Amino acid sequence: MARFAERREAIKLRKQGKTYTYIRGLLGVGKSTLSYWIKDVELTLRQREKINKDAKAKQIEAYIKTTKERRKRLIQNYYNAAQQELGSLSTRDFLMAGLFLYLGEGSKSDYSQVCISNSDPSIIRFAIFWFTKILGVNKNDIRVAVHLYKDMDIEQELKFWRQVTGTTKKHFWKPYIKKTSSQKINHPTFGHGTCKIYYGSAKLKNEIMAKIRVILDRSIKT
Repeated sequence: MARFAERREAIKLRKQGKTYTYIRGLLGVGKSTLSYWIKDVELTLRQREKINKDAKAKQIEAYIKTTKERRKRLIQNYYNAAQQELGSLSTRDFLMAGLFLYLGEGSKSDYSQVCISNSDPSIIRFAIFWFTKILGVNKNDIRVAVHLYKDMDIEQELKFWRQVTGTTKKHFWKPYIKKTSSQKINHPTFGHGTCKIYYGSAKLKNEIMAKIRVILDRSIKT
């Protein structure tokens, strides 16, 4: 839990324009760890100009930039290799991917609701795709609920999730606003709360759970 708190603090300080050396000295974390934590934080032009006035800080910032670019190239190489290995994905491939997603992130208790919840926008986009393109759910019948925190800009976050899901206000239920601050979250998030997508159908829910059970049972027998 302490690591997550330190990570949040590092990101917060970086957004304030603090140098790599300052943050590392304050938190006492390793070079590679801190570089990974703050890799997605973009400094403003003014913040960069201020840092560049310090020769040592400028040198370290150049190192961070080089490391970041090297990491991006490495990840892209893995992505390109994965594309080659996987080739074209069939409807069945996407069906199976969605079933495993549902096994991990889907609601199992409510027999009449198909629901997937996550804080990662890319997971929610895939869930919408899976619902509509693979399972044949009419997008107009999907409902969306978000869990946010009191210190967030609620309207901006709702707008964000509407863009992610490709839906409108009529699809959204009233957001649940947690009384705690987002700064007290003890695990990494994507900074936009949690999004849940729902579709009411006992038939579809039973079909999904049955297919998941078949997969689990067959894995035991193999």
